[in-house]
Amino acid sequence: MFQLLFSGLVIGFVSSPTCPSNGEEIKHGTKYGLTSSLVVGLGAVTGDAIVLSAILLWLMPFISTESILVTYLWLFGSIVLFYVAWGIFKEISTVQGVKEKRMSEIMNPARHYLRAFWIGTVITTFNPFTVMWWMGLLIPIVNDEDNISLVYPVSILAGALLWFVLLAVLLHLGERWLNKKKRQIILLISGLAVLGYSVYFFIQFVNQLL
Repeated sequence: MFQLLFSGLVIGFVSSPTCPSNGEEIKHGTKYGLTSSLVVGLGAVTGDAIVLSAILLWLMPFISTESILVTYLWLFGSIVLFYVAWGIFKEISTVQGVKEKRMSEIMNPARHYLRAFWIGTVITTFNPFTVMWWMGLLIPIVNDEDNISLVYPVSILAGALLWFVLLAVLLHLGERWLNKKKRQIILLISGLAVLGYSVYFFIQFVNQLL
């Protein structure tokens, strides 16, 4: 039991830095602060949980690398990530270096946090990598109905949450160091990373379509 718990935490933690939602969390952390970035991270983990639940409930037994659903998930994921990257690039010109100015931009906090949560959730839920990754991890478990343990997948979610919390805290601790120019550089790098995922997803869609 402890081995499953520990390995799940490690897998969830080390795999999360490659998730495209990191770019959105960095954008929110550099412009809106700790709470906003945490909400994005929570949304990303919620997206993981949605995919996990779907697999455990046998809603996706027909998914494979050749599935037409996966083919169009690549396209949808590409469109979503392109939209996210575009939003990050737009923030570069408006980002501030002073926290008070940054927080004053949130005119409707409830709506802002709901949108941050929604974006984090959508990016992860409709990421084909998320679907295939969970399928690869869980098929050996769900195929053995007499020995299904939720400790492993739940610990993976906990590990992912730990990463997103750590990222938000690191961004918060670095606020004094992150002046306007440095924030803009970080946003540019984040936007380029998300855009790279978008282009890669579109290439995968074209390859599978052909």
